[in-house]
Amino acid sequence: MVRSMSKGELIRHGCLWAGNVQEAFETYESVIISADSREKMTAYFGRILEANEDIAYADFYYPVLKEAQKQKFLSGLDSRQMAVLRKMETVSRQVYYRADWEIMEFLLEITVAGWLFSTFYFAHKKAMIWGNYNMEFPVFCEEKATLACYAELAKECGLECHE
Repeated sequence: MVRSMSKGELIRHGCLWAGNVQEAFETYESVIISADSREKMTAYFGRILEANEDIAYADFYYPVLKEAQKQKFLSGLDSRQMAVLRKMETVSRQVYYRADWEIMEFLLEITVAGWLFSTFYFAHKKAMIWGNYNMEFPVFCEEKATLACYAELAKECGLECHE
């Protein structure tokens, strides 16, 4: 079982945070990455996870949905996705989780599908990647050099980068 955590715990783990995407654009260096396939985006996130030495987190807002919204969300999941969801503690109203590859891939799938959007947080090479529509994900970093690393990795995975 993966225990959920508070925003304060997420920040104590060394992650960047912003209250909304506009605040993130105003606070951090940024680039928007986009892909023409889920597979390319999945490969990118896999490479990021490797580069961050497994120190990754994500938000998942399922615990704060109303019961009818939860049921609708659950009806769209396949058995593999349901198995991942069962590993995530969703009892409390805390929405941040440590994300291994299985959880990361699940959250990326539902984000790309537009079911429920997640933001992904990386603590080793500090970055925040905001889930977004149309396979476009803003990447936020404190430093231009770190952002350049994420952008270069995106290009290696066949993704486009837009300022």
